[in-house]
Amino acid sequence: MLEINPGLTIWTIIIFGFLLVLLSKFAWKPILSSLKARETAIADSLTKAEQARTEAERIIAENQRERARAEEETQKALREGREYAERMRQELVHKAEAEARHLLEQARLEIKRDTDAALIRLREEAAELAVMATSKLLDENLTEDRHRKVVDRMIADMPATV
Repeated sequence: MLEINPGLTIWTIIIFGFLLVLLSKFAWKPILSSLKARETAIADSLTKAEQARTEAERIIAENQRERARAEEETQKALREGREYAERMRQELVHKAEAEARHLLEQARLEIKRDTDAALIRLREEAAELAVMATSKLLDENLTEDRHRKVVDRMIADMPATV
């Protein structure tokens, strides 16, 4: 079964101790320094990642503020455009109303002028008819000058509403 050999055990312990000293002198220090460097690199990477995350959050917040500002400017420009269009519409409506009033006034003046001219002509014709009728009734011929005076007097005596 299992037998313990004292010589082999001693040599095993001696070789183990020698390897332990040799490893502590040549291997543990480089391994520990490598682990320390790795730990420092990982800590630096974590710090840089945290800084990058913080910077990304700052950039995202800045982008959101810029987007909100751009949206506000867009809304302002749209509002100003609508107000300008409304002012232009009001101005055009006022101009059109003024033009319509002007045209209506011109039409009224032209109608009045035509009506006055027609009334004058009607009076003249009525006066001529009256002179002709009177002349036939009196059976007298008037001279042209006297004829004209009678017509003018009749026109002056006629009411203005005829």
